[in-house]
Amino acid sequence: MTDEREYEARAAEVRHRTANSFQLISALARMRGQRSGEPEARRQLLWIADAIGALGALERHRCEGGVDFTAYLTEMSPVWSRRPGGEVSQVAVAADPMTAADQVASTLALIAHELVANALVHGCQGRHGRVEVRLTHLGDGRSELAVADDGPGFDPAAPQTRERFGLWFVRSLAQQVRGELDLSSGPGFCARLVFPFADGR
Repeated sequence: MTDEREYEARAAEVRHRTANSFQLISALARMRGQRSGEPEARRQLLWIADAIGALGALERHRCEGGVDFTAYLTEMSPVWSRRPGGEVSQVAVAADPMTAADQVASTLALIAHELVANALVHGCQGRHGRVEVRLTHLGDGRSELAVADDGPGFDPAAPQTRERFGLWFVRSLAQQVRGELDLSSGPGFCARLVFPFADGR
């Protein structure tokens, strides 16, 4: 029992140090972005800082079998709600229990982060809006991650939309978890990722 407690203590310390390292790298990227005189370089560096921060948050939720992804989404809800410039929108999370393997958890974290960021910037543009993040087991060996906002919506098939890179990025990540991305709009916008997954708990 003592050995088991010592192992858990060491594992917790490693998780803590790894999370701190991610957060330090995120902070450095954010500082460089804020000091950049080039708007596009600033935007890209801040995007990278946010992505690294999202991955760092996963480290706090490692458990036997992988990552407690439900706990991760719950932690990120108030973080996502605090938008740049002091604006606040509601980000509500409703998630079934899920323990995801490391690679799956990292990919899902980046997908969720990008979809929520797009919803906050474009769906809640300049107002107090609401974003819903849902993680649901479908009961057939698949699960669904959905992000929906209450904004005006847009045509995801239209050329030259501001979401073009974000949706391309999410589609690319979706392939890594063998998922299918479905987009629906008007009013509001919803992105649904259905992927094969059997929760390990």
